[in-house]
Amino acid sequence: MANNELTPNEIEYLSWHVMAAVLGIIAADVVLADLHPGGGQYDCLSLVTYEQEVVLMLNRNGTSAAGPGDESVSGIWERAALKGSAEAALYILNELGIAIDENAAVRNKELIRTCKRIAYWVRSGSKGLGKAQCCWVDSTYGVGPAGGLLEQVNISQVWMDFVGPYRGSGWPAHLYALTVPDQKFGDKVVGLVHMERGEAVLADGSEFAEWSAPIPAMPKILPRRADVVAGVRPEIFQMPYIAPDPDGVAAFKTLKGFNGYKVLGEDLTPIAHAIEEQWYQDKTFPTDLDQLKGTLFYMSRKRKFVDGYPGKGDVPFLQALVAAIEAGER
Repeated sequence: MANNELTPNEIEYLSWHVMAAVLGIIAADVVLADLHPGGGQYDCLSLVTYEQEVVLMLNRNGTSAAGPGDESVSGIWERAALKGSAEAALYILNELGIAIDENAAVRNKELIRTCKRIAYWVRSGSKGLGKAQCCWVDSTYGVGPAGGLLEQVNISQVWMDFVGPYRGSGWPAHLYALTVPDQKFGDKVVGLVHMERGEAVLADGSEFAEWSAPIPAMPKILPRRADVVAGVRPEIFQMPYIAPDPDGVAAFKTLKGFNGYKVLGEDLTPIAHAIEEQWYQDKTFPTDLDQLKGTLFYMSRKRKFVDGYPGKGDVPFLQALVAAIEAGER
C-alpha cells in the first residue's frame, strides 16, 4: 500500500496508534510535541525530552520517521497498516537505534491510554474527519500558543496553572485540540485533551462524557489494491532520491555532539536564519561560537527533512561556517 492510498485521516489515526505503541517500549523519558521542521512542510507527531532534545519524529506529511541522529526510516504508515502498530513501533525504534525498555508501558500508562483514545476519536468519534493538534506551535515561523485554536475554547484555570512539559514551552503544550474541518474556522475545535491529566472537555469547557467510555476494537485499515488483498506485496512508489553533496555533509562532523536545542533553545531557529542571511549578504559571521555551532547544528537537522540538502550550492556557506567555528576554537 503506497502512502498516497491512505487518507489523511487514516495516517492521523495511525500516527496516534503507533505513538501509543512506541510509548510502551521506549526507554527515554519523553513527552509529546507537534514539530514542523523543513520550513513547516513537515507535520511530525514527536517525542522530546524536557531539555527539548528530539527523540523521535513521525512525519504525517510523508512516510518517514526520524530519530536524534542522522538516520531515518521510510514506509512507516504502510507498515503500520499492514503489520500493526506494535510491530511498526518496534521496527522504527530498532532501525533508528533508539533504546527500548520493557518497563516503559508501566511508566507511560496514562499517556498511552490517552493516545489510544485520541486515535479512536480521530477515526470513529469524528466520523473520519478529525485530527488532533497541539495548542503549542513549534515551527520555523515561531514558537508559542496556538491562538487560532485556543480562542475557540473555554479552558480551566487549573489547566492554565501547569508548567510547560518541556523547557521553553508553556501550559498550552499540554493540550491537544480535537478538530474537524469548518468553513468559518478552518479547523473547528470540538474538544480539548490534557495529555498529562488524561482528561478531555468539550470546546465550551463542559464534560466530554464519552471520553472515558471503553474503546471498542477498531477495524483494520485494509489494502485497497487487489494484489495486496490477494497477499502479493506491491511495489512501493518512491520519489527519486537526490543525494546530498558529500562535501556539505562532511561539514557536519565539526559538531562533535553539539546540541543546538539544548544550548540555544527556542532562539536556535531565528539565530540560524539570521546568520545564514548575513553570510549570503556580506560573507561575514558573528563571533559568538555557540551561535555559529547552533547554526551548523540547525543545518544538520535540515538535512534530515530536505531531500538533496546540502546541495553543491550550499557547500561554500557550510565550509565558511566550519572555518569560522574552527577559528573561534583556537
